[in-house]
Amino acid sequence: MYELDCAEVIPGCARVIRAESRVEVIRRAVVQAKQLGVEQITPSMMDAFRDKTKERLN
Repeated sequence: MYELDCAEVIPGCARVIRAESRVEVIRRAVVQAKQLGVEQITPSMMDAFRDKTKERLN
């Protein structure tokens, strides 16, 4: 299981995104950013998504 506290990357986001894969967490984070009004996902934002996504052991 992987998770991302999106408040660490997207201002105003109050979600913790969880998924079975790192790729799915990042995909959901991109969707969330767009829902919060982020018009363009920059390379630095993608880097932050990757860097802040953590694996959680059950």
